[in-house]
Amino acid sequence: MSNKFSLITGAAGFLGTLHCDTLLDINKSIIIIDINKKKLTQLKKKLLIKYKNSQIYDFKIDITKEKEIIKLKKILKKKKFFIDSIINNAAIDSIPKKNTDKWSFVDTKQWQMELNVSLLGSYLIIKHFVKDMCLKKNGSIINIGSDLSVIAPNQKIYEKTFKNYVKPATYSIIKHALLGMTKYFASLYGKYNVRVNMLSPGPIYFKEKKSFNRQFIKEIKNITPMERMGLPKDLSGAIQFLISDNSSFLTGQNIIIDGGRTII
Repeated sequence: MSNKFSLITGAAGFLGTLHCDTLLDINKSIIIIDINKKKLTQLKKKLLIKYKNSQIYDFKIDITKEKEIIKLKKILKKKKFFIDSIINNAAIDSIPKKNTDKWSFVDTKQWQMELNVSLLGSYLIIKHFVKDMCLKKNGSIINIGSDLSVIAPNQKIYEKTFKNYVKPATYSIIKHALLGMTKYFASLYGKYNVRVNMLSPGPIYFKEKKSFNRQFIKEIKNITPMERMGLPKDLSGAIQFLISDNSSFLTGQNIIIDGGRTII
């Protein structure tokens, strides 16, 4: 039994479940949090079937509410759990809708909600857990970005695939901002041996979940040098590397896993 845990936000989402598997595969103990209690409970049950002897604790948390994070911190402190790594995964992506256009802007309520989950939530998680990492001079924080952290959406892809759908500004803006947050905290806490990096995947295809339609996959292949979409296994090795001591001198970096899409 270990008192060292990895904390994963947005754990019940597509990438969140992948991160759980990735860490449990290397015998990490995990704290999984999400705002959706039902999905979180289902996830924990599945994980415990697959990883019977693992330590998995789940908490329904709204990471945009600081009081809930403070309460979680107190619970974990009482249990004498030390969070030595964090995966800031929680985010809200826009679901494609038909017949939108470039004049369709996200309303201010949606704008604020998306920024709160990805940026404020990640900031608050770091704020309340990084001090212990610094005191122990040991920690790895991974912010989950996207290829859209370094490029703008290729609207032609969305227009062809979803009949004039335009990818809204929020997601790309948020991922660019998250990269800035990554660099800021990496420079601030580097002297305490706390590493802060960003992992930015291109579109990841989950076969069992049919996450993209055929036309979208075709369009992505056409603009990607490796002529395929990313697979879950393409991310797992990078996560394990960033969590481990093998990346002990790597901080403030944005690791882009996109088959070369953003290099041209």
